[in-house]
Amino acid sequence: MQQNQVFINDQDIIEIHVVGDQTVESVQAMGDKAFEFARAQRSTGKRPVILDNLLEMGAVPKEARKLVIDLVKSGEYDKLAMLGSDTLLRFGANLMLQATGRGTHVRYFDDHEKCVAWLLKA
Repeated sequence: MQQNQVFINDQDIIEIHVVGDQTVESVQAMGDKAFEFARAQRSTGKRPVILDNLLEMGAVPKEARKLVIDLVKSGEYDKLAMLGSDTLLRFGANLMLQATGRGTHVRYFDDHEKCVAWLLKA
């Protein structure tokens, strides 16, 4: 069974692959690892950008969704792109983005190429 993954891809983008049902602990673990990478990138003069791939995500309890909002508010990154294909998820993500006050730094995409292009744009 495939698990969540957090890694830096060959374009220097921090990627989070969310797989299956989530818990507060799994969301926190992914956030911690992504922000560890972001701090390391920033310390070497790079702009930390994150691609949060939600294409294989399962259920996320309310408490974990609240944690996601806190993580998005953190400012540990320059840009965060959420990649998904679910209309309801897009609606929920857009509401969440409004609540964070970081709307110019966070976007939701359903196209991988557009997502990456936006992240890499200065």
